[in-house]
Amino acid sequence: MEVLVFEVFGSLGHFRKFYTTSSALTYPFPPPTVLRGLVGAIIGLRREEYLTHTKDLKFAVQILSPVKTLTISVNFINTKGKSGSFEPSLKAQSKAEESARTQVIQQLVKDPRYKVFVLGDGNVFETLREHLELRKFFYTPVLGTSEHIAEIEYVGTFEVKELEDVEGRCYSVCPLELLEDLMITSIKIGKELIPYRMEEDRTASYTEVLYPKEPNTAIEGKFKKLWLVEMPSGEVGVCFMPHA
Repeated sequence: MEVLVFEVFGSLGHFRKFYTTSSALTYPFPPPTVLRGLVGAIIGLRREEYLTHTKDLKFAVQILSPVKTLTISVNFINTKGKSGSFEPSLKAQSKAEESARTQVIQQLVKDPRYKVFVLGDGNVFETLREHLELRKFFYTPVLGTSEHIAEIEYVGTFEVKELEDVEGRCYSVCPLELLEDLMITSIKIGKELIPYRMEEDRTASYTEVLYPKEPNTAIEGKFKKLWLVEMPSGEVGVCFMPHA
């Protein structure tokens, strides 16, 4: 079994939390639903087809940079005219609503860098490998939203072993369902409820995860499932999502 590994990074990123409304908070890492969109952008899958074509892929993500956030105000332009047509001007009297713009508070991840592990096989996996090797991206890759352009570095394809009921160290985001017993250590650990699967009708499934807040640190404990990736620097323990 093989796993494909690449790094993605940029100046800013925004991975909106599903429960936020007027103030858009961000996850500190891209959930699997975002990574499916990123894979679709790389290999050229359209919005209405990428969920279907990437449904058999599993993802693990490792945080490589310190988690830093900043908050900014963003102006969104109302582009719907009174007749329902596209109206990009800033004239309030030509809009379907009274205001020509809406200001929202948006939280961003600063200087994010992640290592992404993709587990799978078949045409989509091989096409992704080819595009990464050639640095050929069909659509511009982004860190969550179109304003935040992403850089991608291909690391390689490596052998991976799946272990069950094992004590070890997980360097990636870890679903709580895979963790049987957490070892208490001095590292800082965060907890989030994230979407890990999305259906074609845009309904999502959610899971709770733990993640190391500092780069190059690991969650230690006993795991129901743990995957060991044979990297050039040695074996790296990760947990894949979805894990069923």
